[in-house]
Amino acid sequence: MGRVMTKIFKAIVFICILSIVLYTINEAMIPKTNHNTATWGATDRYNQFYEMEENSIDVLFLGSSVVANAISPQEIYDDYGIRSYNLASSGQSIFFNYFWLKEALKTQSPKVVVLDTKFMFPVYPDSALNAPEGTYRECSNCMHWSSDKVEMINEICKYDKEQDKLSYFLTNLMYHDRWTELAEIDINGDLTEGDKLKGQSIITAYSDAVYDAFVPDGSTEKAETVPVMDEYLEKIVNLCKDNGIQLVLVTYPDTMTDATNNRMNEIAQKYGLPYYNFCLAEHYYAIGAELPRENVIEHENVWGAVKMSRYMGGILQKEYGVAAVADEQWASTSYYYHHVLSTADLPHIEQFDQYLTTLAGDDQYVTFVSVKDDSVRFITDKQIALLNQLGLKAPFKDMFRYSYSALIDPIEGNIEEVSGDEQMTISGSLDDGQLIYEVLSGGTDAGVACSIMVNGQEYAVNGVGFNFVVYDRVTQKVVDSVCFYTNEYGEYCKR
Repeated sequence: MGRVMTKIFKAIVFICILSIVLYTINEAMIPKTNHNTATWGATDRYNQFYEMEENSIDVLFLGSSVVANAISPQEIYDDYGIRSYNLASSGQSIFFNYFWLKEALKTQSPKVVVLDTKFMFPVYPDSALNAPEGTYRECSNCMHWSSDKVEMINEICKYDKEQDKLSYFLTNLMYHDRWTELAEIDINGDLTEGDKLKGQSIITAYSDAVYDAFVPDGSTEKAETVPVMDEYLEKIVNLCKDNGIQLVLVTYPDTMTDATNNRMNEIAQKYGLPYYNFCLAEHYYAIGAELPRENVIEHENVWGAVKMSRYMGGILQKEYGVAAVADEQWASTSYYYHHVLSTADLPHIEQFDQYLTTLAGDDQYVTFVSVKDDSVRFITDKQIALLNQLGLKAPFKDMFRYSYSALIDPIEGNIEEVSGDEQMTISGSLDDGQLIYEVLSGGTDAGVACSIMVNGQEYAVNGVGFNFVVYDRVTQKVVDSVCFYTNEYGEYCKR
């Protein structure tokens, strides 16, 4: 009897160890993204949601990438005190909106759910669920295991017969060839925790779009929706009704037709729901965004999101009575958000003097400088003064044809600069080895050269002139790479 029990015990231990090993392998192999590695980073967005205090979110935003860009929960909190979270992600159709709403309601009791309607209509017409397979996987991988996740997987495979159900449970079957691609983000859980933007995805590019707000022409034509989306919208409507949640339908500024507008008005009327079509002139112009900087068209940039979020926050406050609540979860991330807004302007600065002034105004920037070729011939006394303000002491006017490399680290008071008639290099590490750098400069007399390596990656523009690479300690990433050169008039221009 004793031998039998020993064998049983050993078998149980073996199964437990095997299960732990399989789970660890599966978790490591799943692709992961955060806001520093992808425009629509998802892993940290969902992980942070699971960390929010229970029943602390009063408004949930659901939808695809256009929502992830358009809505800043921090902006809404800072302006109105409304606690919201953005659970949208790239390609997330109404089907996945439903399952993430179910997941959210396990820990949260929102007063309002704002649902984007873009995916009611065919966006991925060849997909059974109106979404790319990457979204299938992302929405599944990021959700905690529960009966609802199992239901979602079963439904995915019911509608899309090409899916391998087992690969959703044993994810290493799907990602087994990622062994050679594994990076620190796949192993270090700290890199996918703590989304301080509460789900917002940041775009910093200006728009070249020209937008004419939508004005209905009186047509009665109605666009066809995707049947599976109709089915899951009804499920969302019923889920909100059962939980006493006000569901609000929205369409963000994009291409709009009478047929689409008419169909959405019909759906809203059918369920007795409010519907805000921000393509309509009455709403679009009320947002107050000014192109090209404040883009609110399709994938909104960070400045457009400010305007959209303020407008949306006003609606939530005035029309739905969502009250302000002081909450440290949002108050503690306000500095981070506004720093991101400020830093987003840096790549758009065109004037050398203004660029130097901006760098001097934020001690969170670590700046690397490499001068390529003869780039100091026309430097002005004012620009030298601005470089001195950054902490640099080199005699720039006496450096004709010289090489010059520099590091500027205001927080640590670390200024390193070298110059000479040979190629000059500085290298080292900061922040306990988390930031490794090597800066090379070659002036005219040293064989023209330029390189700025940060954590093993080349960032230098490598143009003739002053090459700058700026690393931001707050967001822990390189936020700008630029070169300023002198034109035929002796003026510094941006390359």
